Amino acid sequence: MNRHIKKYYFYFLARFFDLLGKPDKSFASFAKVIRYRTFFWDVQSRYNVAYQKSSKDFFIEIHGGIGDFLQHLPFILKNKSARYIVATHFKGAPAFFKLLNVKVNQYYFYSKKKEYREIRELLKKNEHAFICPRALFFKGSPFGTPGVIKKTKRKTIGIHGGSSTHASNKAIPVGFTMKLIDYLNQEGFKIILFGTKKELNEIQNLKNKDIVFASDENIIKNLSLVTYCDFFIGSDSVFKTMASMLKKPTIVLHHNIKNNFRDRVFISPYIKERLMHVYKYSNFNKREMKSALNFISNVMNVELKNS
Repeated sequence: MNRHIKKYYFYFLARFFDLLGKPDKSFASFAKVIRYRTFFWDVQSRYNVAYQKSSKDFFIEIHGGIGDFLQHLPFILKNKSARYIVATHFKGAPAFFKLLNVKVNQYYFYSKKKEYREIRELLKKNEHAFICPRALFFKGSPFGTPGVIKKTKRKTIGIHGGSSTHASNKAIPVGFTMKLIDYLNQEGFKIILFGTKKELNEIQNLKNKDIVFASDENIIKNLSLVTYCDFFIGSDSVFKTMASMLKKPTIVLHHNIKNNFRDRVFISPYIKERLMHVYKYSNFNKREMKSALNFISNVMNVELKNS
């Protein structure tokens, strides 16, 4: 049985267990569907409901980086008493969950794909551990709205050109970010620049009353500022996920390289909701920079005109 048939098989098996009033078995079957297709039909919402009806005698696994954490947060914040296992490359994970008052039973850290594969195989041996449910959207910012930016009639554009250390190839060249800032300044927009102090070091001289730097060591403080953005432009990173989950119109710029997991989990669902636009680049030479700026200009003219 191939993986495409399996997702249908386990989905309908889970629905059958629902009818029989066996939520533990239903939950386990929905978990298998998600292994093959994360957002297949309504599997995530049914998976969540099955958990609420179940014995809850499971470990809940959270895999990946902070972008993954965001999609898991709607479930996590409603189920803080669950027993969580986290497998991540994000070294700040313990501080992140502690700030949210979420207890994690076990952490596994990795820096290479080989290490992650070994952790994943180890966790598979636990028959009572299942992947954490995801959601595409927040009902409101899970981090609140800090009163640090005064709202004006001018539109605010969020920009993040950086990437995690685990995927440094996702970063947008600083040269393009500076051209983008120059264009947005000329158009009269306010700007929030997201990133670490290291990422923003080369453009510190641009800081002024119309450009806010969101580079606090506490990433939650930076993520909370996304709520002020009317539009977001960024690399394939956590900040574009935060913007999309808050239903902000977003442009993502990423390498023209196939990545099924990225597309199915973090790109395609938001394109389908008409929230996200993607520009795929090869090497960001001068011609591509000009093309990318034209793309951004055209999309923004449409999105902000309709907002």
